[in-house]
Amino acid sequence: MKIRTMALGVVVPLALAGCASVGGPGISTYYECERGTRLKVDFVGDRALVGVNGGRAQALRQTPAASGAAYENRAGWRLHTKGPEAVWNTAARSAPESCRQVVVPR
Repeated sequence: MKIRTMALGVVVPLALAGCASVGGPGISTYYECERGTRLKVDFVGDRALVGVNGGRAQALRQTPAASGAAYENRAGWRLHTKGPEAVWNTAARSAPESCRQVVVPR
């Protein structure tokens, strides 16, 4: 019985670690975009909490994507991530903006 309990103690944390989103709860992911926009993103479950240029974060819900992960909200905010790259757009913009993940925001 002890071996089974010990095995669960190793397997369960590893399985849960594989399910964690990039950044995870409480850890932010930062992006710098080609036109100077800076994004702070917290991935929590099926949502992305996105702050733009230091502003108040808005929640975006995950939507189906052919590749990577896409998030959007009713206000027209849209974030599509794939690896360290992202595409950012809002209803107020005429064209999306390419972004790249950075370790420490400038």
